[in-house]
Amino acid sequence: MFWGSRKLSAVTHLDVRAFLIDVSKRDLSADVMHRYIWALRCFFDFLCHGGVVDDVAPRLVRPRPVSRPLPKTLSEANVRRLIKAAKNARDRAIFEVFYATGCRVSELLEISLTDVDFANKSIRVAGKGSERRVLFGRTAKQAILAYLAGRKTGYLFESQHRIQKGCVAWNGRGWAGYWLDYASKTGLRNRCIWLGPRQMTKAEAWRKFRKLVPNPDAGHSRRTQQLTRSGIADIFKVASFKAGLGRVTSHQLRHSFATHLIDHGADIRHVQRLLGHSSLDTTMQYTNVVSTPVTKIYRAAHPRS
Repeated sequence: MFWGSRKLSAVTHLDVRAFLIDVSKRDLSADVMHRYIWALRCFFDFLCHGGVVDDVAPRLVRPRPVSRPLPKTLSEANVRRLIKAAKNARDRAIFEVFYATGCRVSELLEISLTDVDFANKSIRVAGKGSERRVLFGRTAKQAILAYLAGRKTGYLFESQHRIQKGCVAWNGRGWAGYWLDYASKTGLRNRCIWLGPRQMTKAEAWRKFRKLVPNPDAGHSRRTQQLTRSGIADIFKVASFKAGLGRVTSHQLRHSFATHLIDHGADIRHVQRLLGHSSLDTTMQYTNVVSTPVTKIYRAAHPRS
């Protein structure tokens, strides 16, 4: 829309700058402006390969560097509070594996049981364009085995079954029971059954409903599915607010994993390998978060400390 009907081969780096100035009037963040430049570079690379343009003009424009905030991490005590707030064995195992391995959420979702080596306490994960082995400890192993309960196949973490129990409610004239009938030959249907008059208590209505409809979930398919990103986000949301920590994300556990390793004396290159970073500069950001090693070195080395 900005360039109109003019030929793309006529675009110069000055035109790209003019476009970015026009877009910046919308008060966009620096990250969004970077995405515009990256998109233009990819598009003009494609045009250059196709012979439409001779020069990749956007590559002559250098964006202003963005100052990145320090990674947000949890203290060791808060990590324990988060894990303790897990509402079931699966959620506890998820927290333990995130904290023990430092995996990305995309990596954790793709782990199958064939990737887990319980003997050596390691997991093969597929990262960003490469594979690596991450390690976990005794606590994470116990949490995983407690969650699996003997299961040997499928993804490591799967969605849980939701069993329908039905509903008992007062409908204005008496007590009635409601449920979804999965066993109906005509397809899924809403069912209702009369339970008793006003004089009946709710507890008595529930007992009668369970007697008349012993298994409301009959015919319901219980096939497990792979856990999703939104499922992981919901698990963290519930547990973090239950623990009183506010909003905690899975990536914060990854940051905490790296920070606590360095805080306890781990070599930065070993942490880089465990995180799956291709560049050491990316891992070096965690050295600005830790405090204990830097403090010890400063106190021991500075002549006036």
